[in-house]
Amino acid sequence: MADDELRAKIIEYVKNSRKKIGARDIADGLGLEHRVVKKAITEMVNDGTLEFESFGGATFIKLGTAE
Repeated sequence: MADDELRAKIIEYVKNSRKKIGARDIADGLGLEHRVVKKAITEMVNDGTLEFESFGGATFIKLGTAE
């Protein structure tokens, strides 16, 4: 899967999510390996496309402000 295609799928999945989701939720929802998705999410957080959000020790993913 192309990197841009993976990034687009992750963004679309986060946009369409009705609850707070984590990296494993995204990987399971897209049917991909957790480590592949986690690496892509980390890159997207570094460039501002996504943001990490923590509540009580749990880390969730949300859309960033640089989209």
